[in-house]
Amino acid sequence: MKWQLRSFSWAVIGRFSAPLLIMGVSLWILTGVVDPPLLSSLPKSFATLPSDTLLLAGLLCGISFWAVARYDGLAHCHFRTGVDPALARKSGFAAIAVAQTAGFGIFTGAAVRWRMLPHIGFKGAMRLSVFVSVTFMTALAFLCALACLILPAPDWTSLPALLVATMLPVAVVILSFTPALAPFRHYAQMPSLHAIRNILAWAGLDILAAAGAFYLLIPAPELGFSSFLPVFMLAIGAAMLSGAPGGVGPFELTLISLLPQVPTTDLVTAILVFRAFYYAFPAVLAVATVFLTKQPKPEAARPPATPSGQQLAEHGILAQNAGHMQQHDTGSYALWFTPQTATMLFDPATGQPADALAHLKAKATAHALSACVYKCSARTAVAARAQGWHVAQIAQECVVDLSAYDLDHASRRGLRRKLRKALRAGLIVERATALPLREMAAIDTQWQQAQGSTRGGTMGRFCQHYLAVQDVFLARQNGRLIAYASFHNDPTTPCLDLMRQIPTAPDGTMHLLIHSAIDAARSDGKSRLSLAAIPQAPEWVKHSPPLRHAYENPGLRQFKASFAPLYLPRYAAAPSKPALVLGLIDIASEVHHPRALPSSDQPHEQHEDYEVALNSAPWKGR
Repeated sequence: MKWQLRSFSWAVIGRFSAPLLIMGVSLWILTGVVDPPLLSSLPKSFATLPSDTLLLAGLLCGISFWAVARYDGLAHCHFRTGVDPALARKSGFAAIAVAQTAGFGIFTGAAVRWRMLPHIGFKGAMRLSVFVSVTFMTALAFLCALACLILPAPDWTSLPALLVATMLPVAVVILSFTPALAPFRHYAQMPSLHAIRNILAWAGLDILAAAGAFYLLIPAPELGFSSFLPVFMLAIGAAMLSGAPGGVGPFELTLISLLPQVPTTDLVTAILVFRAFYYAFPAVLAVATVFLTKQPKPEAARPPATPSGQQLAEHGILAQNAGHMQQHDTGSYALWFTPQTATMLFDPATGQPADALAHLKAKATAHALSACVYKCSARTAVAARAQGWHVAQIAQECVVDLSAYDLDHASRRGLRRKLRKALRAGLIVERATALPLREMAAIDTQWQQAQGSTRGGTMGRFCQHYLAVQDVFLARQNGRLIAYASFHNDPTTPCLDLMRQIPTAPDGTMHLLIHSAIDAARSDGKSRLSLAAIPQAPEWVKHSPPLRHAYENPGLRQFKASFAPLYLPRYAAAPSKPALVLGLIDIASEVHHPRALPSSDQPHEQHEDYEVALNSAPWKGR
């Protein structure tokens, strides 16, 4: 224990002393470059700066900090803190202005954010501070690499710039979409590509404005801005990496080393004036802002509103993917956030599709995400196309018309054979009144071992709370549970969700379960029963038999076709074709590599023999 405390103490001392050490060494090196006579000539150099130049430089510094404040607004959107955008930008300006002047950026920035936004807590403030620091440094590295490749820059920067400019985009794509990294992506809350684009835009504006302000202060006509910009970006990067207060030392040393064509007196003069505009004045203003800003009153937590009107049965999937019913002025819809999109699932629950689409697009923009609609009907697809969205058919929903369901019809000849096999094997199907969770969990485990890990997102996974509010049918053989199927409840159209059976289940087991559910739904007075959707392969996939086989899942298609259902087209939509492709890729990633289900804290709910009655408390989702 003492050794651990000693190690921690040395780590803390090293972390906080390193920036000061770097600053000290840099200043010691600068003493050999800056002569005392040079310092005495600085007042005369200040006097030679034109007032209009000073005014324009100050204006550019103001633009730079206006862009800086947008980082925090973007961070609050990313983490969905609910903080007013104006207050988020104000706290961001204050935090960055104080942090870059005082040094130890992440910690001082977090302290300022915590002071101005106490309701987010220190952990929330640290999270924002880390996000802003890491994303800005990454954006600066990428933009600096591009500048060094495109603009005149020191020769030694070519290879590092080429590596950074090529590897960073590849790393972003890998982190955002690689299946093996899905758990890390969920844990780290990677920013979306939409957010990354905005980060690059604000970082670019920030750097260009700051570089322009500094460039105006250098009376060196022979130095072009294109040659100065890469050097300035390298100096800013060195200052930020050092963590020294104000970046003092590394900033000056980098500029003096890489700009030998500028007289040292003129360069030191520009540095001091720039520090006044870019560090001192903003820091003073930020401190005043911190103490003069009234702390927001925490709002009382309000339970989510329950939308009026009829919801779709499949809206029950929101319990497992952390989605929710989103209200707007004229209706409601199912909203699901994925790493890249704000997605409306299915049709709106209430209201007109056009209103829901407009609200969805605004919601996506507010969270730095792309808008997407997934598995909607033709009615919503038409409304999306009318608003200029790109629409594509992605699936067909298989719906059984219960009033016309006739087992003796020729189209269900194959189904009759399957049912006879199941009945000859001695299968008995019952509608569950209580769930035998221990046996069901064992079947789910065996099913996964045979079929692979379960999918998520828009597909249900085994969970006792989730199943507790569904209609479940159990198949037994000689008293032993061998299979089950669950359905989302709906007053008119129940929807198939989970299908699980042991690998040695007799042929026709699942057919008998679904047929029994159809009979029960018809007895309950339901008009239709949905067997859920089957994927619709795009045209380019149809030309490759292996891809088509993998995409369309012919076994599942054949199973559902045996019930001779109606095939209703289902669509996906997004404001542009690239956004639609991005959204579908992201949704596919979430389906095939879902995040972990929320766990329960109730001890009795973890007991393997505990059985959940179907009229128990509703699912406890996130």
